[in-house]
Order: sequence, then structure tokens, then C-alpha cells
Amino acid sequence: MELISELKPYYEVGEEVHYKCKKGYFYIPPLSLLTFCEKNHSWFPATDEACFRDSCSFPKDPENGRVVFVNGTYSWGFEVHYECHWGYYLIGEAILRCQLKEEGPVWSDKPAVCEKILCLPPPKIENGKHTFSEVEVFHYLEAVTYSCDPAPGPEEYSLVGEHTIHCANHHKWSHNAPECKVVRCPFPVVANGKQISGFGKVFSYKAKVTFECNMGFYLNGSDTVSCGGNSTWEPSLPLCPKVSTPSTAKPLNSSVSGPKPTHPTKPPVSNYPGYPHPKEGIFDPDYDTWIIALLIIIAILTVAVVIVGLYKYLQRRKKGTYLIDESHREVIFTSL
Repeated sequence: MELISELKPYYEVGEEVHYKCKKGYFYIPPLSLLTFCEKNHSWFPATDEACFRDSCSFPKDPENGRVVFVNGTYSWGFEVHYECHWGYYLIGEAILRCQLKEEGPVWSDKPAVCEKILCLPPPKIENGKHTFSEVEVFHYLEAVTYSCDPAPGPEEYSLVGEHTIHCANHHKWSHNAPECKVVRCPFPVVANGKQISGFGKVFSYKAKVTFECNMGFYLNGSDTVSCGGNSTWEPSLPLCPKVSTPSTAKPLNSSVSGPKPTHPTKPPVSNYPGYPHPKEGIFDPDYDTWIIALLIIIAILTVAVVIVGLYKYLQRRKKGTYLIDESHREVIFTSL
């Protein structure tokens, strides 16, 4: 709302002030459009609830479609969306906004309409054909299937692309037309690797081959490739680089790819006690003395074991062994 008269610097008790609805709003009785100065020198509460926002003309549902009220209203400052039913496409703006102009609230554009989705016949292809070639107009989701003609030579044609396409939108098919052509990929050879599936003498369109690397080599790339429409392997053939490992490490399995394992290394022999110092070229004297003492102890123990064993052997030889035969009560002497 807005004041009808100009503001005054001072108002008497009981004096009234009148309002009117602003442009773009309209009045609905019986709500008040005035306020007055009360005896306590305050204004009688006034609200703008008497003025309502103007609306654009009611948007009707288009034939074979509908209007969606996004905010539940078609007053100015809001918008509506147009949608078409299945098998129809929209002509015009999908979103209209109710705008406030000099003449009042108006729509931002003309109402949209819904027309039936139709497609012209799909493209013809060289060395091939499609079904329903006699049909001049195709409706929504109606489909055709392509096939290749017999090849004049020993090499057969391959259908490269989608076999079946359908009318997806107005004058628009779901995919481009395929091609009929001879596709032959070269014999797949991977250095330091071998083929484990997809064996054959000739590799035509969509032929698949699987590889693995020899022992000591790892796979770099995809282990499975397919013969593409341009007579090339997709993705490209993998590589089998040599596995880099220390001489003491066991070779990795040929089919394993990725980062190489690391192995702990022994410290240089120069760090061991008694080894010649790299600069001085002499042995550590403490280490030399310890080795000599250990050898003497081992020699003494060896001699003691031999003497004890020989002594026990001679004693048994002198005494012999007497066996008593219980059945004949005879004493039999048996020497060792």
C-alpha cells in the first residue's frame, strides 16, 4: 500500500490517514485501508493484508501436455513450466515468467505447444541396408535395424556401429548410422609376452585377445584388447618390461603389474669386525685374538672326545660279553 495524501509533520488525536493499493496489487474488502492517531499518541495498527498481488492470465494446459505451477501461483514475480506427454515434443519456451509491466502483469512469452515426435527415414549406408526402408515417417521410439550386404571378395563386411537405432526426438535418431566395411587387425605380438586367449589366424571386428607376460617381466597396459572399427587394437597392445630386482630377489610373477617390491640389503662386508679397513688395509687386533682363542678351544675338545671314545672301545674289547642260553644252560663267550 501507499499513502494517498502527503505526509504531515504532526497529526491530531483522532486524525485519519488513508492508503491505496500500489501498482500490481488490488483491494479486497472489507479489510481497512486507513489508520488513525489514538489518544495514547500511537497509530491504530494498519496492515497491507487488504492488497493482493495481481496475476497474469491463467495458463491453460497445452494439448498433449501440462502446466506445472512451481510456486503454486501464477501471480507476477513467479513462473510456470510447460511439459509434454510421452511421444510429444515442446515448441516454444519451457519456462514462462509473470512480469509486471506498465499495462499490468503479463507473461514473458507465448504459451508453449506440444507436437507429436516424428522422424524422417534414417540414412542409407554403403554396402548395407536397414529394415522398413519403405516407411516415410517414423513415430517416437520406432526403430530400424541395419545389416551388411554379402562382400564380393573373400573378406566379409563388418557392421561397425549400432545395429539398431530408434526415433529419439523430433527428427533425431538415437545414434548415427553404422558402417559396413572390411575390418582386419594385425596379428597381435607382444615382446616378452604371450597370448593366452582369442587365438586365430584372422582377427576381424570386435575380436578379443588376452595376454600375459613371461617370467621376469611385468604387464604395462591392458591384458585384454579388442579389434576396433579402424582395424586397430583398442586399447593399444600392452608392453612387458623387464622386472628390476636385486640379484638375490626371486623374479616376480609375469602377470603382476604395478610398483616393484623393494628388498632389504645386507651391510657391506667392510662393516664386519676384523675386515680390512678401507683406508688402513689391516685387521682389527681384538678380532684376531678372539679367533685364535676359539680355534685352540675347539682343538682341545676334539682331542678329548677322541681319547675318551678310544678308551671305552678298548675296555669293551677286553671284557667281552657273556650270554646265557636259558634252554641249554650254557655259557657262550662272544667277543666284540
